[in-house]
This record gives sequence, C-alpha cells and structure tokens, in this order.
Amino acid sequence: MDKKIVYTREEWLAESVRRFGEDVNNWRFICPSCGYIARVKEWRDLDAHNSTAISCIGRYTNPPSKQTIFSKTGGPCNYAGYGLFKLNPIKVVTKEDDGSEHDSFAFDWAYEETKEKNNG
Repeated sequence: MDKKIVYTREEWLAESVRRFGEDVNNWRFICPSCGYIARVKEWRDLDAHNSTAISCIGRYTNPPSKQTIFSKTGGPCNYAGYGLFKLNPIKVVTKEDDGSEHDSFAFDWAYEETKEKNNG
C-alpha cells in the first residue's frame, strides 16, 4: 500500500486555497475508486457536505445498479472512504481539537498543471 500524504487541518486548507483559490465551492477532488473529479459545490448541492472529499458523489446521485466502483471509468460511483476499503490517499490530522484524523480524496492534481500551462 502506498504511504498516505499527511497534512494538519491547517496545511490541508492552505493547500486547497493555493491550488483552487479562496472559493471553497471550486475546490476539486478525485475519487480514488472511479476517478470522478468533483467540486465541493457538487457535494453541497446534494446536501452531502459531510462527505466532501471522503465519499464519491455517486453515492448520493446514482441508483445502486448503475455504480462503477473500482472501474476507473470516470464515475461517479458509490465509493465511501470510511468503509472497508480505505483508498483515500490523504490523511488530515485535526490536532487543535482532539487529535482525530480522517482520510481525504486527492486534490485534482491535473487542474493545477493545466492552469499553469494556460497561464505560462
């Protein structure tokens, strides 16, 4: 298993802002199961904000028979990062509270690369 990237909550928030700007709705994350790239706004629009960057939005939009779990077809799928298979590659440690931690989807790495190419 690959090692997880570990951020404190503050580091994770700062990295999100650096990559995508101040508007949280525009932050983008990749489902590790199907590869679907979702913006925070999509989770909020589905009233699934507690699952942002933890579970794929297909868990809230797709009928169960249409899921594309582990297929890397672009999804969305029914993957839940808090279930049996913990594929989320980022660990966020919340030290200022109780030291709890949770796993998160990866940032949409390609978004920043594309933005840099277009601006450069």
